[in-house]
Amino acid sequence: MFIGREYELKQLNEMKKSSRAELVVVYGRRRVGKSALLEQIIQGSEDYFFEAVKGLTKKKQISHFLKQLEEMTRTKTTIASSWQEAFDQLTPHIESGAHTLIFDEFPWMASEKIELVSILKYYWDRKWKKNNELKLVLCGSVANYMIKHLIHSEALHNRKTLEMKIDPLSANEAKLFFKNKRSLFEICKFLMIFGGIPKYLEQINPNLSFEQNLDKLCFMKNSFFTNEFETVFKEQFKTIKKYEPIVQILSAGKKTKEDLQTQTQSTRGGGFGTLLHQLEMAGFISKEISLNFEVGRRKSRTQKYTLWDEWLKFYLTYMKKNSRLIQNQTSGGLSGRLIGNSLPSYLGLFFETFCQKNITQIIKSLNIEPATIIDIGPYFRQSSKNKEGKPLNKKNQGLQLDLCIVRKGRIITAIECKFKESSVGTDVIKEMDDKIAKLNLAKNITLERVLISASGVTPEVEASDYFHRILGLEAIFN
Repeated sequence: MFIGREYELKQLNEMKKSSRAELVVVYGRRRVGKSALLEQIIQGSEDYFFEAVKGLTKKKQISHFLKQLEEMTRTKTTIASSWQEAFDQLTPHIESGAHTLIFDEFPWMASEKIELVSILKYYWDRKWKKNNELKLVLCGSVANYMIKHLIHSEALHNRKTLEMKIDPLSANEAKLFFKNKRSLFEICKFLMIFGGIPKYLEQINPNLSFEQNLDKLCFMKNSFFTNEFETVFKEQFKTIKKYEPIVQILSAGKKTKEDLQTQTQSTRGGGFGTLLHQLEMAGFISKEISLNFEVGRRKSRTQKYTLWDEWLKFYLTYMKKNSRLIQNQTSGGLSGRLIGNSLPSYLGLFFETFCQKNITQIIKSLNIEPATIIDIGPYFRQSSKNKEGKPLNKKNQGLQLDLCIVRKGRIITAIECKFKESSVGTDVIKEMDDKIAKLNLAKNITLERVLISASGVTPEVEASDYFHRILGLEAIFN
């Protein structure tokens, strides 16, 4: 069953209908559903889907490629000792007529070497692109190879006609996996643990509760997620020793680049920045730059990194330190014992990230015209302190707003995000007032207050008319 991806499918189908030769690069983290997406545009015997195999030598990759070519074209191929000889056998099948040609897991196909990119450039320039009906798609996960040699490739820079990053599914797409068998509140809990990764969502049994699924998938011997961290990281980066300390530190909270360098004992320089960039490109971490309410500007100095991947954060918080215990568990109930009463607080903190990821749907629910938006993001300010370590004054106190939308007309929509089992009470009003008092906004700025509450609000909050809008989970899952 294929779910969602309407926008991406529209892009790909428009690409297929174009009147020129197309060279497309599709990338994204592992398990995000790139191959399943591309399979949707394969139609009949005129299209070709080549899938590489991990860990094979160049010679064996070529042999595997030719075997697939034989099966798809039903023609005999000859042994090839080079990619040139292999592509010479492919070329007669695609030099005329409408064809979509997909090279899936391209880094594996290239055996992680750059040679194949140069050969591909030659065949594209000299032979393949002469067929205006040919569409070539290169697909792979965001490992070093894809970033350096395809996404940022000088060889392919002026040849790529479309570059697609495949992100996890949005909440309103991911909910379809649950077949209306779980409440929106419970689905939200699932998504704050497993994210919108199709492969992960496929493992969830919608006939079982959140706790039952956690036990079965994460906290029992040989469960699906037991070795997922090693699998994902090693396939993504080949070696994890440079990346693991970074995400481990971020699992405890947001950090600046300088904090991460200090705590990982990394030397200052471009190398550490490259590691962070690669983790960002893979969707594991995110760099937050605080909004500046001066229209159209960001406080570039105020930057923090946050752990962006839901399952990775859950694994590092609860599973990694208990791995031996999990591997010996053959019955349910371990998740409750290990997590205890900390999960509500954990989910409450991550709900802010959940709302950030689904901001497009929130904007629709607020009836905000996208063309009026100048900037979107969190607002945070570190406290300025005197020699005694105390804040200098109210204007210099630390502050964080979960999410803000800066709009034309000097309008700021400040969004407070609350995920609780019970309805939100009037404490949220004082909390919001305290934050606003520290903002020190110019008098010509309008501040709109919005609350997103997973379990609604008490009658007192509703009657207060304090918030301009109060949204529930329906606004996100619509």
